[in-house]
Amino acid sequence: MAEIIEFPDNIIGKEDHEKLESYGAHEISLGRATRYHWEKDDNGDPHFELYRGGANEEFVFSIGRDRKKDVFEARDNKRIVIVSGTLESVMAALDQKLMREHGEETDSPA
Repeated sequence: MAEIIEFPDNIIGKEDHEKLESYGAHEISLGRATRYHWEKDDNGDPHFELYRGGANEEFVFSIGRDRKKDVFEARDNKRIVIVSGTLESVMAALDQKLMREHGEETDSPA
């Protein structure tokens, strides 16, 4: 008999929600972002958004969870996937991206 798995209404659990907010606060504290925000997509699924700038604020990316693939995905302002995988791997890749954009040395050549 096949096991049936049902996702809860909120597919980003409390622990992951707290990790994302901590990640956003970390990026803000380093000056790579100015704020984060929670939003819902067209399907009603939550996603985390990061912004930078002041009067001319710029959307940096969003992080959400793909129900079908069961992975986290980061998307740019055109909704193109930047990176996908576990939450930790997505945040690590985005951290490297933000470091490069901020003009910092990175551990990764990509």
